[in-house]
This record gives sequence, structure tokens and C-alpha cells, in this order.
Amino acid sequence: MAFDRIIDDPSNNSARNDRACYPLMYQFQYQNWAGCGCRRCGVVGPTGPTGPAGPAGGPTGPTGPTGATGPTGPTGPTGAAGAAGAVGATGPTGPAGPIGMTGEAGPTGPIGPIGQPGETGATGPTGATGPTGPTGPAGEAGAEGPTGPTGPMGEAGAEGPTGPTGPAGEAGAEGPTGPTGPAGEAGAEGPMGPTGPAGEAGAEGPMGPTGPVGEAGAEGPTGPTGPAGEAGAEGPTGPTGPTGPTGPAGPVTPAAAVANAANPADAVTQLNQLLANMRAAGLLEG
Repeated sequence: MAFDRIIDDPSNNSARNDRACYPLMYQFQYQNWAGCGCRRCGVVGPTGPTGPAGPAGGPTGPTGPTGATGPTGPTGPTGAAGAAGAVGATGPTGPAGPIGMTGEAGPTGPIGPIGQPGETGATGPTGATGPTGPTGPAGEAGAEGPTGPTGPMGEAGAEGPTGPTGPAGEAGAEGPTGPTGPAGEAGAEGPMGPTGPAGEAGAEGPMGPTGPVGEAGAEGPTGPTGPAGEAGAEGPTGPTGPTGPTGPAGPVTPAAAVANAANPADAVTQLNQLLANMRAAGLLEG
């Protein structure tokens, strides 16, 4: 039967060197229950002609018993990768991990450029002068040695003469500050010693941060009015304005009539008379 070949173990006795005997896979893939074509299964011959259809209507036979399950065949070749599925929903956030160790401090960055100095604020009030402290006893002038710890104050001795100022020694490394001893009794004030040489100027420190801007001061009183300036040069004459409307005619006083001249000699006399009459009527200026 065909099932005998299905449950057989696969072997490498194929009809072709690159083909193994996988009956179960071959029969299920190609629906060929006759064999896979290897030496064990035999070469499949050509399909014969289809026989005539049998008479219809026969009863369906009973279902046969289920055959035994054959052994699992070898894994077939991996198929092509399917399309990527949709992105799933984001899961809940996990608990926070432990805090890591603090890293080493990085190198100090370069100093930034010096900013512009701010405006000088208003001078604050002068504080009260503190009380003058007690003057300590004057010791004997010895060679300048390193500063040791402060010992207990001895009794005040007699005031000795001021010794000469010794040469300034090289500046030693600054030692730790010793503990403060108990305050001794106030001795007599000694004479002021000579002024020591001035030390070298220290390096200029970095510019401090700009202070806050002070409040604006009160507005001062208005200054006196300055003297009047000289009169400026006369400007050019402006353009002539438009001619105004003609006014109403005033009353005209007629001059006295003069008789017509009868001859040329009388014409001058009559003309003078007419002019005199016009002046009298205000038609001519006298």
C-alpha cells in the first residue's frame, strides 16, 4: 500500500544524487500517492487515460479506521520571511534601575572673557567705629624666624629700646595657624617702630561678578535759565498770498463842476479850477 511508503524512514537512495527520499512530504505536496521517484518508491510512470464513470447512486461505504500516525519527517527548507506584523502596544514601564556611581569631575573650563564693569552704586553709610583693642606687650627684637605656635603670654617686662630693623627674609611657606593662647595683661605701649619695606604687588585677582544696579536717584532741581541767544538772520520773504475778494464800494463825494473852456487860453484856468474842486472833494491829495 501507499501508506507503507509513507511511514518508511527517509533514505539517501534517490534516483538523483541531490534528491532524498521524503515520501510523506512529496505525497502531501504533490498529491502523488504512488511514490516520490526514488529507487525505493520506484519511478512513477505516465498517467493512464481516465476510465469511464461508474454508475451513480451506490451506497457510501463505511469510513475505514484511522491509520497509525507515521513518524515526523525531517524539517523542510525554511520558507520566505512573511511580512512584518503590526507593532504591538507599548508595555508598562519597568522599575527604575539603581543610581549609578558619580563620575569623575571633568577638567575646569577656561575662564570666560571679562564682562563690562557695571555702574558704580551709591555709597552706603559709614559704619560705626569699633572699639580699640588692647595693645600687647613689646617683645625683644630678635632675628625674624618662622612663625611658631602662639605660647602663653608671660608677665610684662620693662620696656626695652627699639632694635634696628633686620633685613627682610625670603617668604617661607605658610604654616598652619597655631592655637590662640590666653590673653596676657596689657603692657605699656611701646614706641612705634620704623616702617618696613613695601612688599611686591600681588597678582591681580579675577574680576568679580557685576553688582546689582542701584536705584535711580531723585531728580535734581531745574537749573537757571541761560542768557538769550543772538537774534538769527532774517529769513527769506515768503510767497505772495492770494488776492482777497473785492470789498463793497465806498461813498464818493462828487467834485464841483467846471464850465467848459471857450478858448485855449481859458483851458488852463478851467483845468486848475477842476483840480482844486477834486482836492476839495477828497478825490485828490493836496
